[in-house]
Amino acid sequence: MLAAVAGSTTGLSTIQAQERLTTCGPNAVRTHRVSAGSVLVRQLRNAVLLLLAGTAILAFFLGDATEAAIIGVILLASVGLSFANEYRAERATAKLHSEVQHYALVCRDGRFAKHSVTHLVPGDVIRLTLGEVVPADVRLVRVNGLECNESILSGESAPAEKSALPVADAQGLSDYTDLAFMGTVVTAGEADAVVYATGARAQFGRLAAGLGERHPETDFQRGLREFSYLLRLKRFRRVHGR
Repeated sequence: MLAAVAGSTTGLSTIQAQERLTTCGPNAVRTHRVSAGSVLVRQLRNAVLLLLAGTAILAFFLGDATEAAIIGVILLASVGLSFANEYRAERATAKLHSEVQHYALVCRDGRFAKHSVTHLVPGDVIRLTLGEVVPADVRLVRVNGLECNESILSGESAPAEKSALPVADAQGLSDYTDLAFMGTVVTAGEADAVVYATGARAQFGRLAAGLGERHPETDFQRGLREFSYLLRLKRFRRVHGR
């Protein structure tokens, strides 16, 4: 791991860190604000919902109030469910962003000092202590009873015990006992570690980016789209007498 990030257990010099910061960019995940209004507007701009709304209006003016009411109920249910799912995802993303602290204890030029976490780069050596949020993805090189709460990434509530011994064959994040991940919390012990991934390249950054993306079409939305097509086809045949 040290060779991969061109680092050492004594950390980087200030000049090396500045050069890498220019190359890798800041250790930051895009700021994310939650707005219920913007989420709702995105739902109302859905093409399928607009088509259904048009079908409902047409049905009402053609005298089929029952069909218009049924479509209206379906519309409300669809908007409500989609809004709830997307708003929940938006809040989860915002919570992820709020977890990362602003400063870390970093070894630069052979001595530890506080630096902004946005200035961390691969190869930096940092010190983790009780209660801190891990500011980047790191490889542990010295461990003293370190345990981390990784529920933000893995969903596991039990603290994960950590070790400086390398892991040869890991299946999931929780198997990497020699690594600590951005956004996880130190619940016991302390450790020195080498940064190997920052910002959007860290597991935390990937997760936050994934939550902020538009989600693929669900089975409910797919069924709604097909239902909308059938209603429009039925209305077309009724209007044209076929």
